[in-house]
Amino acid sequence: MKSNLNAGGYERIKIGNNIRKWRGMNDIKQKDLANALKMSEAAVSNIENDMSEITLSQLEDIAITLEIEIEHLFSDPHDVVKEKTYTNAAPSEKNEVMDKELLYALIGSIQKKDEQLKYVIDNVMYKMDHFSDNVIRRKTF
Repeated sequence: MKSNLNAGGYERIKIGNNIRKWRGMNDIKQKDLANALKMSEAAVSNIENDMSEITLSQLEDIAITLEIEIEHLFSDPHDVVKEKTYTNAAPSEKNEVMDKELLYALIGSIQKKDEQLKYVIDNVMYKMDHFSDNVIRRKTF
């Protein structure tokens, strides 16, 4: 969800992209949403592109049309669906999903540490080579 400062100095919340994503996930065409809201497709496009203000009443109508809770319009649908996966899954499924994510996180962490260790070893080897070259040069002169 994007936001920017308006003339009054406070942040404006931009939810148009979230609306577009929710509409897409629910397989509702922009024309159908426009008809349900009794507005033009251009007006819906302006809302989705954060080019026009949106009223609370319009938010409520959009949520009803998309068959979602109004607060979901303020979140990326993928985040909400991921959260629902945890809360709606059976306990064993929740654990399995969490275990997989934990394993992926651990693998990522190990890979990062492996890269860091490789960098340190390469750096040590480079310095040892240069040190030994300098020692050999000193002995020959």
